[in-house]
Amino acid sequence: MDLSDSVISDDYFFIFGFSALLSRELIDENFYIVDVETTSYAQVTDSVCQGRKIFAFISNDVDYYALQHLENVTLIDRRSPVKEVLSCLLVNNSRFNYHVKYKLSARENEVLTCMQQGLDTQQIGERLGMNMKTFYAHRTRMINKLQISNRITLYKNIARHRAIS
Repeated sequence: MDLSDSVISDDYFFIFGFSALLSRELIDENFYIVDVETTSYAQVTDSVCQGRKIFAFISNDVDYYALQHLENVTLIDRRSPVKEVLSCLLVNNSRFNYHVKYKLSARENEVLTCMQQGLDTQQIGERLGMNMKTFYAHRTRMINKLQISNRITLYKNIARHRAIS
């Protein structure tokens, strides 16, 4: 089987599955399909520069908030059934895009953005004009909303996105 170069993943079964589901020509001429769990943020952003439509498969809200700002990228839940994935790819049905369970408030989004930029607690407090307790309260609410087990896991996810960018 001829595998598509436009399916970006370190997971062979992901690449093989899409190459079997859709023809190589259809994929290579129209879009990039990116498995965010196994690829780097840099590969996603490099694909954005290519000009084709990008479908990024994600499985958590942290990935959603890390990639939501990119243009021309459609985020799809990695656990979606094949029928929904095909509908999203071929018909561009946004109904099947990734949906966050709990939306972050504007302030929580600002705190997360600062954390993604690598700022420490004191720098975030200074930039956003908040004290440490307020920062900790926002971080705790983010952990709960993003359904992350603890702050260490939150920082690991943020570091994964920062390291790749």
